[in-house]
Amino acid sequence: MTQAALSGKNYVVTGANSGIGLFSARRFAELGANVALVCRNEQRGHEALAEIIATTGNENISLYLADFSSLASVSEMADKLLRDISKIDVLCNNAGGANGSRQVTDEGFETTFVSNHLSSFLLTKKLLPAVLNAASGDLARIVFTSSYGHFNSALNFDDLGLAQGYSTLKAYGRSKLMNLLTARELQYRLRGKNVVVSSFHPGAVRTPIWNKGGMLARLLGLVLYPFMKSIGQGSDTFVWLASSEDQASKEADGHYFYESKRAETAKFATAEDAKRLWQISEELIAPYCLLDAGS
Repeated sequence: MTQAALSGKNYVVTGANSGIGLFSARRFAELGANVALVCRNEQRGHEALAEIIATTGNENISLYLADFSSLASVSEMADKLLRDISKIDVLCNNAGGANGSRQVTDEGFETTFVSNHLSSFLLTKKLLPAVLNAASGDLARIVFTSSYGHFNSALNFDDLGLAQGYSTLKAYGRSKLMNLLTARELQYRLRGKNVVVSSFHPGAVRTPIWNKGGMLARLLGLVLYPFMKSIGQGSDTFVWLASSEDQASKEADGHYFYESKRAETAKFATAEDAKRLWQISEELIAPYCLLDAGS
């Protein structure tokens, strides 16, 4: 694609101050897009913004702050985004992480569950009018960063917060399964709306997440490090799904991808579970959908 390939298009990228979020946001900026960076840490967010502008020459980069462990924070940020941007061509749901021990937020949610799933679900729901506004003129896209880790464990709908049997890998894997299922159900609900939804596995990438998931994650990261993908390689499928003119990317149809190809999913990643997860997630975020920072 040429440097002006995405000129005039509005991209929103969460988790944009490091890793594949930062790399992909920089790539979108290089291609001429207006990019809204959604970050948790203000200093790192400003550093990412300055770095992207300096390296790409694209000054149409903005910063929005939200703590994805807080639905109230995400709701407030979403309202700010909507006041500033009425048309969102591409929403990249990439924010997330891993926790070495089970923690519960002030709002009563297990941290991985809310940070990796509920917050992106809430953000997507609130930004959907702007995405549909873009889709009225051209193809719009929504991409979720999932993981091969979704194979780790099927969902237990009686214990989505893993109050029993918590482990870092199980919590992370289940949250990535939720991302995959959300993409599938959202595509079903948006059929005929000119919006393409997808999820993807970036591969084992050399990012700081390996240092944030406890001892086991750190050991796995140490062992696998020589074989891991670079951040650029891990971003390839992300950028492809979010911007490519390839027909395959424009017809992703809610599917899960790896290395820019449709990939197999766990047998327990069913359409029935996708629908049930959607309904439960809607109930959980309902109070935060009503919040408006301007009211």
